[in-house]
Amino acid sequence: MSESLPLPDTLEACQQELRQTRRAYAQLQGQYQELLDSCTSIQDAQQKLLQENEEQQLTIQQLLHQLYGRRSERHKDARGQQHLDFGAEETAELAADVAGLTPDEEIVVQYIKRRKQQAEQPRSEQLPEHLPRRTERIEPPLPEGVTREDCQEIGIDVVEILRFKRPELWVRRLEYPKYKLPESSARAILQAPREVALIEGGRFGVDLVTEVVFGKFVLHVPLYRQQDALAQLGWSPSRSTLCQIVATAGDLLVPLAFQLQLRVLASPVIASDDTPVTLLTPGIGEGSRQARFWIYRGLHEAPYNVFAFTDSRAREGPDRFLESFRGILLGDCYSGYVNIEQVTGGRIEFSACVAHGRRKVFLSREQCPALSSPILALLAELYEIEDRGRLLSPAQRWVLRQQESVPVMARLRAVLDSEPARRVLPKSKFGEALSYLRNHWKAFQVFLRDGRVPIDNNDTERELRRVAIGRKNWLFIGSQDAGERTAAILSVLSSAHRHDLDEWAYLADVLEQLARGTTDLNSLLPDVWKAAHPDRVRTFRVDEKEQRAQTRRYLRARRRLQQREAASLA
Repeated sequence: MSESLPLPDTLEACQQELRQTRRAYAQLQGQYQELLDSCTSIQDAQQKLLQENEEQQLTIQQLLHQLYGRRSERHKDARGQQHLDFGAEETAELAADVAGLTPDEEIVVQYIKRRKQQAEQPRSEQLPEHLPRRTERIEPPLPEGVTREDCQEIGIDVVEILRFKRPELWVRRLEYPKYKLPESSARAILQAPREVALIEGGRFGVDLVTEVVFGKFVLHVPLYRQQDALAQLGWSPSRSTLCQIVATAGDLLVPLAFQLQLRVLASPVIASDDTPVTLLTPGIGEGSRQARFWIYRGLHEAPYNVFAFTDSRAREGPDRFLESFRGILLGDCYSGYVNIEQVTGGRIEFSACVAHGRRKVFLSREQCPALSSPILALLAELYEIEDRGRLLSPAQRWVLRQQESVPVMARLRAVLDSEPARRVLPKSKFGEALSYLRNHWKAFQVFLRDGRVPIDNNDTERELRRVAIGRKNWLFIGSQDAGERTAAILSVLSSAHRHDLDEWAYLADVLEQLARGTTDLNSLLPDVWKAAHPDRVRTFRVDEKEQRAQTRRYLRARRRLQQREAASLA
């Protein structure tokens, strides 16, 4: 052990050593603080990197889900949950006492009975009877020395083969003879009046114009591909000719589209949504910019879809369209809608789409599974209530919502205001989803007060697929006028589709009557035209929609029964 250092023996030496000790201590204290600060900054940086990595992983998962995942946002049942087995024997037992069944059980029993009856009915493989038949008799070759008269016919095997003949173009040649009248007549020359033509000069008939418009906006075939199809039939039109055909048809349909707009604006509830489209702006900026197609879907009293075109997403477009509307507007929480009550002085009340809020929670659920699960479960409960009220009148649906949906919304608000929810980072994806629900809570509750208002805007979003599929083919809108004409065409065709009409036949009749100058626009409304032309209703589409609706009701009723059984076992 080394000897200890000698202590100072004078006051001055003691003071000097004390000063040196203090300086050394201060220096060590500063180094320690720097080390501590650097550790804290490293921890903050690590925390920030972890958060950014989590956000990026969530974004990757969302993109993969959009590409390969299921579109459904239904909250799945818990693993290991037992389910009821509605087999044939149990169905027969339930059906024996139909009067004692609950509404859900009755839906399940009726669905299974209907499917069983369909399975028992043999499916006919015969081709439709209304199709014309062209009979060909195929005689067999006879052996040498045998004539047809020597044979006795004992039967005929009939084989029917469905054939297809491509459309064909033909020219309708109209001759208008001129007659010179006697000198005693008031007129010198007599000639029949010319037929009204859609295109100036009368070169293209209604059926050709209808085919071009139908091909672009219903079948989503752009004009340059239609050129190829028409050339194969013997006519090679220029692109500008087809554009002129579409433009003329759009101008003719503007009055009818405006009539649809007036009907929609007069209804008490409107649903709205928008989607982007590229607008060409030659010589301005980059040569193109993002414009918008808006859809306004009337409900109940006005079952029509009206499209509008704007060159931006500024709120001036919706404000101009809705300037005469008074009622409830359903849509997503677009900034131009959320404060529309203050802007319009209470003339318009905004109702938020619950599906948008649910989607935000669903897409970020993996960031906070413990909290997202009860939120999605409560939202699923709301949709189960809506499913049971789907076939009710608005007044009955309001009563159901007041009795069952209002308490569910109160429980949802309690979860949003709970301490775990408040601790979620506000800038995270899940935190943004919670803020979205909190910030627009008043608008999310509007549907509870009015049975006419849907819980979400999904039906309107589906109508925008017409634009989404189309722009993948025709890619852009050439000008502001072209956008407005396209909106008129989409309004007419989308409304016809909503009523399950044969869109080609409807469009042809509407174009012909408008070209003749008809002023009875009410008779051209899709629902009125449908009543006058029942043979032009696509009944197979009506049957398909009804079958899908029955299947959805069955699956939801069965799921509710399974959940009740699981709750009783627990």
